[in-house]
Amino acid sequence: MSKDVPKLVFKQIKPISLRDRVLNALKDGFFSGELKPGDAIVEREVARQMKVGTPVVREALIALQEQGFVRRVTNTGTFVTEFDLDEVRQLYTLRVELETLAFQWARTRITEADLDEIKGLVDIVVQAGERGDRREFLERDYYFHQRCWKLSGNTFLADTLDRLMAPLFAFVVLASGAPMTASMGREHYDLVNALRNLE
Repeated sequence: MSKDVPKLVFKQIKPISLRDRVLNALKDGFFSGELKPGDAIVEREVARQMKVGTPVVREALIALQEQGFVRRVTNTGTFVTEFDLDEVRQLYTLRVELETLAFQWARTRITEADLDEIKGLVDIVVQAGERGDRREFLERDYYFHQRCWKLSGNTFLADTLDRLMAPLFAFVVLASGAPMTASMGREHYDLVNALRNLE
């Protein structure tokens, strides 16, 4: 008599390159506030602390530069992106225009399953607000917006918004010191309802 084969209970582990591990560790530093706007990032020091080679750190920093998290200055070094007030205004103005366009395009494509998914994402944001977990709130909030951008069906629009907004979410909101509350999270239900009810 054969024994029952136990069901698989573990999720498949995705292989993550060394470069991506370094990149994610640096992003953790941005979101936690350990790396602040204007801070210098010394490749050699990062490599020493993470026990990796400097070429891997350089690759990660190039990727972070493309995403807007760092600025590399020739013959000077790499610095955490710092925005002045005018740049923040310009970026948020552009974000409003592009995100509105993303929602307009999403309304013709969105399904009930999509709506249930993004409503569930808002639930998680609200829960993070109730716990007072700023980092979790920001990361989940950002993921909610990313998902909405992708629902537009236009990868160029989604990628542009992602590149523009990631550093702002990481630095400007964190620098403000404002608490991330459950009521702020609940405001996102308006976006879900707008998508559900748009005609």
